[in-house]
Amino acid sequence: MGLSGLQNDPEDWPLPLSRRESTLSSSTQSSGQISPGTSPFTSHPLSRTASSVGSRSREASCYSLHEEVIHIPLNNHVTITFVRSNKLFKLRYTYIDVRKDTTGSLRCLELGGGPGQQTPLIHTFNESKIPVPHLEHPKRPNEPSLRISFMEEQTVQSAQTVFTTQLSYRFEEERDCVQFQEIILASKLVFLAGIAEAKSKGRGEECISQNLRILRGPNGKQIMLFFANSQRKDLKRYVKVPVNCIDSFNPGKKPGRPVVIQLQPNFDILTQMKTLQIQFLDDTDRIAFCQFLSDHIK
Repeated sequence: MGLSGLQNDPEDWPLPLSRRESTLSSSTQSSGQISPGTSPFTSHPLSRTASSVGSRSREASCYSLHEEVIHIPLNNHVTITFVRSNKLFKLRYTYIDVRKDTTGSLRCLELGGGPGQQTPLIHTFNESKIPVPHLEHPKRPNEPSLRISFMEEQTVQSAQTVFTTQLSYRFEEERDCVQFQEIILASKLVFLAGIAEAKSKGRGEECISQNLRILRGPNGKQIMLFFANSQRKDLKRYVKVPVNCIDSFNPGKKPGRPVVIQLQPNFDILTQMKTLQIQFLDDTDRIAFCQFLSDHIK
């Protein structure tokens, strides 16, 4: 049986986010078309397919049914990269508006402030499950991970053009990248480190060269989150381990040794894993992780 994927489970995932006071930037009220000849959105008009109509309906809901808009003025710009019609596009923006519906579920991201662009870019989420911002490069103490993507194709819209593509966000500053993750996941990022490997007893390698994140939700619950990039496609997924399900840990006696975590069998996934070994890329991260566990395991 494979590892459980990341789902919106109120019992062990720190959601929903408490309602915040809505703020709407005047920039989001802009209208008009993107300048011809400089945009990937002008040469392919919206076709009336089922997916296009559905996407258009989702866009309308972002404007008419949203309960909350979180405006993120970036300290520096973010570059959005995607491929459309076999061409690579890179668009630069200076703010992101996160729009959620009345239940607190994420509906779309609205990006604006780009040079010469009058119409915002709408990034709509199609799945009901929580979209996980995927950090593409393992973080090191002096090398922040600033590039975020999503595991599935995303729906993009500007003016009347809708298409699906793989999106990536390239931030210039770490605090912008962290804030973006926290808004999407509705949680505080309290620990982040690059790991060389994470594996569990009897299951072999769970992940290689990824990031380990610890998130704290509004309800105070904390989870460890990492991506299991197994060679088997059906096992590629995000794995979450509640911090309060850690029974004990062995920090390793020498630098470079893995941290060995003993898990309480509270859930099926933890019954399977039992023991989790985490090999950090940098020993200072190993020390910081062990200190975190010492402070939070009761």
